[in-house]
Amino acid sequence: MRVVGFTSRKRRQGVVIVMVLLILMIMSGLVAQFFRRAITDRRQVRNEFLHQQAIQLTLAAEQLLTERLAADAGYKGETWDHPAGVLHQTNTASVVITISNTSPDDRIATLTARYPANADLPFKVTRTVRLSP
Repeated sequence: MRVVGFTSRKRRQGVVIVMVLLILMIMSGLVAQFFRRAITDRRQVRNEFLHQQAIQLTLAAEQLLTERLAADAGYKGETWDHPAGVLHQTNTASVVITISNTSPDDRIATLTARYPANADLPFKVTRTVRLSP
């Protein structure tokens, strides 16, 4: 009789060990999923920040365009290159302002910002502004 009880106890211990291992595997999967989600969210927030920086650069370029045109009606545009350390420790920025004539009385300014310009795939934001004569 004791032999049967001993085998039954060993079986119960084996089942408990399997259950504990199963629970540990499930918990490990949940923790891994949590960290994967945290990394994805962090990347998404960083990308949104970089995109917003590019948008702000185009708005600054529009303000500069207005100032330059007020000072010189023949202003044709320019290129800004911000080295690392100006806007961010490691990121560079590039802003191009071009003015084209669609007709003698109609001019269009195109403002293009790239940020971070030193990245493989920088965010590029383009704004078009119709200039009144």
